[in-house]
Amino acid sequence: MKRRVAVQTAPKKLEIVEEELPRLGPDDVLVHNVAIGLCHSDIPQYLGQSSMNGVDRFGRRFMNSPLKYPMYIGHEPVGIVEEVGTNIKNLKPGDYVGGSMGGFADYTITEERRCIPIPKTVEKMGPLKYCLPEPLTCITNIIQASNPQFGDYVAVIGCGMMGVLTIAGIRGCGAAEIIAIDMSEDRLELAKKYGATKCILATGDVDAEVYHLTRGHGCDVVIEITGSLKGLKTASQIVRYSEMFSYEGRGKIAIPSLYGMPETWDPETGYNLMYRSPIIHVTHPWYAMDYRACGITGVEAYCKGILPMNELITHEWKLEDIQAGFDMMASRDLRFHGVPRRRNWRCRRSLRCRANQSGLSWRQPLRRRVPE
Repeated sequence: MKRRVAVQTAPKKLEIVEEELPRLGPDDVLVHNVAIGLCHSDIPQYLGQSSMNGVDRFGRRFMNSPLKYPMYIGHEPVGIVEEVGTNIKNLKPGDYVGGSMGGFADYTITEERRCIPIPKTVEKMGPLKYCLPEPLTCITNIIQASNPQFGDYVAVIGCGMMGVLTIAGIRGCGAAEIIAIDMSEDRLELAKKYGATKCILATGDVDAEVYHLTRGHGCDVVIEITGSLKGLKTASQIVRYSEMFSYEGRGKIAIPSLYGMPETWDPETGYNLMYRSPIIHVTHPWYAMDYRACGITGVEAYCKGILPMNELITHEWKLEDIQAGFDMMASRDLRFHGVPRRRNWRCRRSLRCRANQSGLSWRQPLRRRVPE
């Protein structure tokens, strides 16, 4: 059996090739992908800077390996089980699954433990292609690890798709304030729609505004989603800190993103993290206590409308157009092909691109400009 797959042959260069799939083993699952998410953490590999989320032909992921072309890219498929090995007991052909199980291809052979089951009731929220379990797993782990409590001051730095859905997920916890911080007024409006009680434009004096809102205490929980050192510096400045020589009352910083772009470390950030002594949670789903259980919880939250990912998807490409999607995400280009910029266009949603029949998707806080 053959499949079509995107292979990276050089920095910023992807080719769609046809290759033979290996014979299905007794512990393998063959999945027909209907959509695949394009994650921000794919971009360092695409640009040739590092292989942070590389995958092999079986969907197994590896991190920070040397860049050696050709190589596969991508890790957020959702699809339908086509065939299972003789040892597979909990999956059968026709089941819906997703998770961290392979790159941009129409078919993937993976392991059962990487497959997050999706109930058929998902179709009440829309087509299966709009439910991407891997990012839903990320959001679930962020919320569970940071564990905001009733009366807490919570800040979310970065209001792209991941930030907005995190806000949507924690709005029922009874936080005193959910503070959204972003450089885009449009994204802040979106964050407010999904549960943010206060919005702060990152171009202003964020520290002063946060301490004013929290009555001088700082935030009990800071969720830093931008994946930039500037965002981490802001988190280190606004997190609640403990008294000298005491850990009592210290705040928490959740870091789900990957810092893959070349940036210069700011000594002030290190000072704040050392002397404020916040509890730091690395909330990438790989470090979840139970990745699969976390994914199932995230999918259930999506099916109940708690994490409405389907409402935030604005771009879709076919597999053969994947290069355009990566270029758009990497360059932060806000234009569609052949559509000029116009002053009276505005952003409506946080961006998440995905692909039909193995096209692609993405969840970066880019903006889609659409006519009024």
